Amino acid sequence: MRFHDVNFFLKLAAAFLVMLVAWMVPGWQFGVPLAIASVVFLAAVKVPGLRAYLKGAVLLVVLVIASWLVNLALQGQSLTNASTIATGMAARLVTTTAAFFFVMETSSPGSILAAASAARLPPIVTLVLSLTFGIIPMLREDFERIADAQRARGMEIDDVPFVTRLRFALARGVPLLVQAIRMAHAISISLSIYGFDMKHKRTTWRNVGLLVEPKLNLKDHKA
Repeated sequence: MRFHDVNFFLKLAAAFLVMLVAWMVPGWQFGVPLAIASVVFLAAVKVPGLRAYLKGAVLLVVLVIASWLVNLALQGQSLTNASTIATGMAARLVTTTAAFFFVMETSSPGSILAAASAARLPPIVTLVLSLTFGIIPMLREDFERIADAQRARGMEIDDVPFVTRLRFALARGVPLLVQAIRMAHAISISLSIYGFDMKHKRTTWRNVGLLVEPKLNLKDHKA
């Protein structure tokens, strides 16, 4: 099946279902295999940006386990119990982020708009969905471009200690915030130019069913 072309709402529902399973089932014995299976699925369907996600997932796992170990140790938990709890929490977060990473990376703003329009959702809901799942990948690309600009200016951000790399990564937040504000301003201007009105109901320009087709079949619509 063409997983990338599946209806946006089906992918979103599947992501929520995977998240619920990950958080409702206790114990790391189930959580770790589910997290590994989620990452393997991303690799199997060739999701774009997987390498960047894996880097972020490794950082997430390290930070979560370290913070929970310290927190539980201060509460008097044994190292064994703290390790199992921290590992389970990290596994749940990896599964959750992997599920929604798949939705974001395989859903273009056009496919989201088409699915929302076919479902006759209110314009404001359609706008929020398309912006939320469409802008996050673009911000990630801007984050990588900022890193490339730092490298071009002679800043070594790869072969440095982990703490230094983390500090440089956090330093990218300021230009990323500026870029996000500029993007939001550009989107608002574009909506105004094209006469976006929340009271106006729009039709879809795609054939949306189980899969999202790129265009309508005109032969089926001839009188």
